[in-house]
Amino acid sequence: MRLLSLDINNFRVIRKATLPLPDRVIGVIGPNGAGKSSLVEAIAWVLYGNQAARSGKDEIKSQFAGAGENCEVTLDFEVNDVPYKVTRRLVGRKEKAEVELFRGEAAESVGVNETRQYVGQLLGLDFKGFLTSFLARQQELNALSDLQPSKRRDHLAGMLGIERLDRGIIKLKEDLRLESRQIEFMEQQLSHRTNLAAEIERLTTHLGQLSGRQVSIETGVRNAEAAVKSVSDRAAQLQDTKSQWTQLTAQIQAEQGSLTSLEQRQADLQKEADKLAKMKTQAKTLAGTLQALPKVRRELEKHKAARSSVDVRKQIITQLEAARSDLKNVTGAIELGQGRLKSTKAKLKAIPADVAEQLKQTQSNLEDARTSFSRLKATRDSLATQADKLTRQVGQVDRFGPDSVCDRCHRPLGEDLPTIRKHLIEELDSLKKQLAEHDRDLLKQEKGGGQLKKQWSELDRQTKTRYEAEVDRIADEKEQATLEKRKTDLTTAVDKLTEQLAQTAEVTLDEEAHTRLSEQLAQLEEGQNQRQLLLGKLDRLPVVSKESTETKTKLNQAAGAIDKLNARLTALNYDQKAADQVATELVTAQEHLDKARGEQYAHTKDVEITQSEMNEKLRQKQALEKAEAELEEHQTSRYHREKLGLLMAEFRQHLITRIRPRLADLSSGLFSDMTGGKYSMVELDEKYNLRVWDSGQFFGVERFSGGEKDLANLCLRLAISLALTESAGLSRSFVILDEVFGSQDNERKELIIGALGSLKNRFPQLLLITHVEDIRDRVEELIEVRPTSQGYSEVIVNEVAVG
Repeated sequence: MRLLSLDINNFRVIRKATLPLPDRVIGVIGPNGAGKSSLVEAIAWVLYGNQAARSGKDEIKSQFAGAGENCEVTLDFEVNDVPYKVTRRLVGRKEKAEVELFRGEAAESVGVNETRQYVGQLLGLDFKGFLTSFLARQQELNALSDLQPSKRRDHLAGMLGIERLDRGIIKLKEDLRLESRQIEFMEQQLSHRTNLAAEIERLTTHLGQLSGRQVSIETGVRNAEAAVKSVSDRAAQLQDTKSQWTQLTAQIQAEQGSLTSLEQRQADLQKEADKLAKMKTQAKTLAGTLQALPKVRRELEKHKAARSSVDVRKQIITQLEAARSDLKNVTGAIELGQGRLKSTKAKLKAIPADVAEQLKQTQSNLEDARTSFSRLKATRDSLATQADKLTRQVGQVDRFGPDSVCDRCHRPLGEDLPTIRKHLIEELDSLKKQLAEHDRDLLKQEKGGGQLKKQWSELDRQTKTRYEAEVDRIADEKEQATLEKRKTDLTTAVDKLTEQLAQTAEVTLDEEAHTRLSEQLAQLEEGQNQRQLLLGKLDRLPVVSKESTETKTKLNQAAGAIDKLNARLTALNYDQKAADQVATELVTAQEHLDKARGEQYAHTKDVEITQSEMNEKLRQKQALEKAEAELEEHQTSRYHREKLGLLMAEFRQHLITRIRPRLADLSSGLFSDMTGGKYSMVELDEKYNLRVWDSGQFFGVERFSGGEKDLANLCLRLAISLALTESAGLSRSFVILDEVFGSQDNERKELIIGALGSLKNRFPQLLLITHVEDIRDRVEELIEVRPTSQGYSEVIVNEVAVG
């Protein structure tokens, strides 16, 4: 695979960049955090999508992009001299992913899933394989030397893709365990065949015995049913006779009860007749006493008329006194209200009419001042945070000196220490000046805000006072109008009541005579009511006489009916003992029938259960016959899986045995070139420990200096990339080295760059990503990533901006 060009729009901190990628040693430099790694991430993202991103999809699009702008990356590349172009973009507010891939001018795939599958087939690599083949990081070089032997072997197996074969072997072993469990279960089930045959034979014999008992059970049921019918017929006849006997007995009891009621009614009527005779005598006596009633009523009416005139005059006097008192109170309230209204108007005149508008304007000015103060303070706090951070960084640099570690590559700063410290001091001084200027502005705004707040408080007080006074004025004026109307109404009422009092004459009332006449009239009216009540009751006297005669006739009729019913009851000749005997016989016959039917039901259920059990055993027999055939299939499958597992394990061992010498051979050539022939051979032992040939024998890399150790690991890492690209059929490819110069001196750096340049027949393109500035003149092509004051980064190729 060969890269041709990379076009970036709004990807992370890079707003726009178009990068030609020639077959040269390309250096990518810039300060930590500028976005160097974003260039590499863009290449992986355009090919493999969001799985290549360091964060979620929401953070891929540049935060500096406009609302209508998309995030878009286009990569032109070749595979086996065939040109391809792939474009991936995030579109719209929801950042929907779109991707398309062209082979020459023809579209090969459109869509996320289709393109991902196409890229995997085209390159012969998934995303992890792509990273292992084309990207080498400092952390991976450290891992190759620092890991324990077993973990180093696993790490290399993962990089070389052997772990996928291991996962296949593990999956095959799991399938084999499940197959063996299934076979064991089926063999256990088939061991029950002998017991099942014996059960089927037993159930067949039992069904034959049940069939023989069927006839005798059915005969017993029929005989019991006939006996029950015979006794039931006799019981029905006796029941009919008993029903007639019961009915006649009830009729006799009813007639006897009616006779008793008639006798009681006759006695009650006689008592009522005697009582009415006494009432007739009382009514005659009261009639003589009531002759004086009309005269007493006329005298009492005269006294009531005189009392009414007296009450009317008293009422007028009371109303007149109340009206005069209310008029006096209202007049006083009017005078008080006039004084209060005058005071309120004076208070209103002392406050400006536009005080509310003044308050509103002052409120707006105060809000503007608060907003400005908050913004200025937020900016000042941000500057203080940055200053604290820089102060800590300077302190760390001063404390540890050249051994201070870069927060990106975790390597000592070394010779870069003075430049970096000077840059940090300059930034810190600039921040302190800005902090002092912001503190002065804050103090000035705080003082102005205090004056505005006092002005606002005074205007707010005046506004509330004027509002309350205006409310009081309106209320007082309304109350004055109400009181004036009330005064007019009361004056009119006093005049009318005075006139009515003058027109009402005074009357003398005899209270003693009025009381005596009232008591006399009450006694006479009570006597009149008693007489009317007696006369009403005497109206019933003829009715009582007639009803007494009719009751005597009914008594004679009831006695005759009772005699006739007794004669019919004697003629029935009903015997209760005979009826009880038949009932006992019926119960016994029914018990015999229930017993016979119970035996029949039990026999039927026994047949059903036995037949159901027989059917289940036959079904189990068929299932076992089927399982016997399936068991043979599972045993054959297990045999094949076991053979396949052995073959895969042998193939894994063969693969490891073949790869280790190839990696050692590739690493030896690279290490010899990069050390100028000082070290000509390296090997990987059985534990994948890296060993270097020196002075006639192999030594572990821990014997050599840190720079030589890193160089050896770099050669091994490049050998892995070469091996993977060869296995994928990519004869000409590229490689990206991320921060691999951390511990190398200038001579080693020069040697590494020169050695990498000699690998163009294998890697036409080599991209070196680093924050080390002194490789600027040692690479064939230079790409710089520089942060801007606006927050995003610009990309410069050979001193020319490409954004």
